[in-house]
Amino acid sequence: MPKLKGSSLSWLLVFAFLAVFTSQSLVDLADTIIVVVALIFAFKNQEVRIFFQGFKPVLLWPVWITVLIIGLIFNIGFSNLYAWLDATEFKWIISFLSLIYLAKDITDRAKFFFEVSVTILLLNIASIILFFVRHEYRAGGIFDAVMAFSHNIAPIFCLYTVYTFVNWSILERRMRIFFSAIVLSSAFLTTMTFTRGVWIGSLLAIGITLLIWNFKVAIKILLAISIVCVVLLGTNQNIYERAFSKTVNESNSNNERLSLWKANWRIVEVHPILGVGFGQNRNYLRKYYDEMGFPADMIISHAHNQYLQLWAGTGSLGLLCFLIFLFGVFRSAWAGCKNSIGNNRGMMFGLFSGLLCFVIGALTEANFNISKNRFLFLLLAGLAMGFSEKMTAGKARSKI
Repeated sequence: MPKLKGSSLSWLLVFAFLAVFTSQSLVDLADTIIVVVALIFAFKNQEVRIFFQGFKPVLLWPVWITVLIIGLIFNIGFSNLYAWLDATEFKWIISFLSLIYLAKDITDRAKFFFEVSVTILLLNIASIILFFVRHEYRAGGIFDAVMAFSHNIAPIFCLYTVYTFVNWSILERRMRIFFSAIVLSSAFLTTMTFTRGVWIGSLLAIGITLLIWNFKVAIKILLAISIVCVVLLGTNQNIYERAFSKTVNESNSNNERLSLWKANWRIVEVHPILGVGFGQNRNYLRKYYDEMGFPADMIISHAHNQYLQLWAGTGSLGLLCFLIFLFGVFRSAWAGCKNSIGNNRGMMFGLFSGLLCFVIGALTEANFNISKNRFLFLLLAGLAMGFSEKMTAGKARSKI
């Protein structure tokens, strides 16, 4: 049976990482190519069943989509075409299955990871240069969108920080310098986004993952990281004010977010089972703002919390489906961490940390609703699950 060449596949996924940090058009292009290539080879290799069983439980997908459709019919009927078009975002499911399928065919994972790492370092350097050239207050990356960039660079920071610490003893000196450069540049960019949600998410994700990996070593590393954080808070007034909401703008931002959370929670209370329809939360905000006596100019936005966003939009059933999806991703990623050896060990723990950063960051931002953020999460999750399955299968064969 024909198989996709490993080198061609590697470059396709490297291109996907490049797209995430540059252009939405490139993201759409990379996404389309990945899906088309995966489906073509799944049919050619007579592996269609394997393709669709790339995530278990497979039953999750039809159940989740059914919940989504019933919620839209019940709440808005068929009159609102735009609401139904919004629901087509769920095509990400096919993208996710495609990434898992293709990741299994990457034969030289170390080479692939190095190629991705070179791309990330170059992108970081470009983002840092643009940060200073533009005289920006907050780093927004190449595409100059602070929130989207912050929720992408933070998982990358976590991935490479954990990878470097876990694999430090087996890395050559030049590789230590190379990966340290990625860690430091990613740390700088994450810090300069001045996005508190990703600050918290990245520190927690790195800490939790390192503690799981090696408790005694992690304590020393976390102590050093804590000292760095204290020094930054004590020497940089902007970071201190942002962290502790010491300015009027920070206070207003906090109040707006609390208002959004309260209004969306009210939606959940009134529509607990199916919600008000996928992505329709914002259309109900004004109604509940008025009920709670909030001013007329209160912000109309997504919930700034991915779990609350889905809960209000698709109800408890929709939220449950999302949580099952996340559980499946982390269960598979953790299996890869346990079954990995050598260079793969740092990579799997790094991927686990990056995914953990994303789901913690989702507490303060609806990051799965943002196309670039969602695509990076799916990319990291697809690689983690694809690699995990190959390593688990390889370990099982070695015991025979």
